[in-house]
Amino acid sequence: MFKKQCSTRINGDDILPVITIELPPQDYAKKTEIANIFTNELSRVMKFPKEAIVVLFHELSPDNISNGGTMLSEKFKNEQLK
Repeated sequence: MFKKQCSTRINGDDILPVITIELPPQDYAKKTEIANIFTNELSRVMKFPKEAIVVLFHELSPDNISNGGTMLSEKFKNEQLK
């Protein structure tokens, strides 16, 4: 449960905005920067307090991502060969 001062109420219901980001593994500094950007922008646009916004990272290995029918791991291999 989150603290009342960190929640936002719509029609009497507490809501906790959650942003889910799925991406290949990133280092801590990059995830921190991404979390700050998304949090700041959602807070600005929706007028939510930053403390009420949750950002979840789901890191996926390149073997579990396909773009245009090609696995991301294959694209990385091809780029390294160039």
